[in-house]
Amino acid sequence: MLLIVLMVGLMIGWGVTKTALDVIIPEFNSIGEVAPGINVSESTTMVSNPITSIVDNFGLIIGLIYVLGVGGLLSYSFVFRNNLNGWAIAFFFIMIIVLIFLCILISQSYEEFYLAQDDLGTTLRSAGLASFLIIYSPNIMMIIAVICGIILFSGNREDSYYV
Repeated sequence: MLLIVLMVGLMIGWGVTKTALDVIIPEFNSIGEVAPGINVSESTTMVSNPITSIVDNFGLIIGLIYVLGVGGLLSYSFVFRNNLNGWAIAFFFIMIIVLIFLCILISQSYEEFYLAQDDLGTTLRSAGLASFLIIYSPNIMMIIAVICGIILFSGNREDSYYV
């Protein structure tokens, strides 16, 4: 749940930052020489090139963080498999239902930004991996929930009878 909210926040923040940098950096590069021997354009180019390369690739970085987070969700089911208490099973079902409902809400709100015809929508559409993962997060989380349920409930039952 927190993973999805974090990824959507990062994507929208990334889109706003990238849009702002696309407007600000060309203006800084066009300033030129402000005093004899002081060329702002050269300094701006040396500073802005690494920043823009990081910001341009941040959509891929967000997608990879999302995939690692899903791997973390799978690891929780391995941890809970050896501890089959009643609270763990109830907690699993409640959290899966809440997670899927929140994924639907967040996916729908993100899709509004994604389909917009402004600069932010264009920027979000350029990040294919992360946008795909956020828009289809309800389907992805349902598949992950089924896999986690299989892992969680396929634990070794004989170990639970030893006292």
